[in-house]
Amino acid sequence: MKLILIFLSLFALKTCDNTQKYMDAQNTTLSGDYQINYIADLNLNDHNLTIAFDAETKQVSGFSGCNRFSGTYTVKKNTLKMGPLASTKMFCDHSKNNIETKLLELLSKVDTFKTNGDTLILASNKNILIKANKTEKEEESISFEYSAHSRGTFKHIIISKKQFSIQNNRGDVPLVKKSNQAHWNTLLKASKPIDIEAIPNLKAPSEKRFYDGAAIANLKIIYKGKTFETPSFDHGNPPKEIAELVKEILSISENIE
Repeated sequence: MKLILIFLSLFALKTCDNTQKYMDAQNTTLSGDYQINYIADLNLNDHNLTIAFDAETKQVSGFSGCNRFSGTYTVKKNTLKMGPLASTKMFCDHSKNNIETKLLELLSKVDTFKTNGDTLILASNKNILIKANKTEKEEESISFEYSAHSRGTFKHIIISKKQFSIQNNRGDVPLVKKSNQAHWNTLLKASKPIDIEAIPNLKAPSEKRFYDGAAIANLKIIYKGKTFETPSFDHGNPPKEIAELVKEILSISENIE
């Protein structure tokens, strides 16, 4: 019996030592988009949890199961500090709320990280808290489509990382241009606060389109192959949640050369 206990103790010490050596490896940068696939033994099969790090702006953001979160982060060697993190205020079911509460709690405890290829490990006091796999860059997996039409108005604008397609009159051939990085960065910044999954439920602030007082407008956000579409709203008066993004889309369409 004593021999078994000694063996188990030595095995535990060896495992702890290996984990410590793994987490002690020095990283100098942290960037990219990740899909979270492990949180302290919780089942994440039905939860699309993400986290993204922007090395240039030192901004961290992601989706925690019910809401989107964002904040700042700092890195020194393989140490990592995040927060404070701000979050949107959507209400979700009990299961999603539990996952979100747990994830945000663990993120507040993270003090070290390790990347190994496409795998990201977040830990606290050498204990692994979160595991994630790198995904396609968010800026390359999102695009925007805006349309507005009435008897006297027509606009159809499609903007992606690679190109802009702008049509301002019926029957015209769309003007297609290579995307301008500055314009694209502006759109990404305007889209960050938006809860994409919630836009199908947005309420239009006015109803002039129903009596020809405004063109009928619509916004689509295509994200990772899935389309999220707003209900119709008055061109020139979008729901406040998407107002900044719509403003930037229209500004680009009017100033493109």
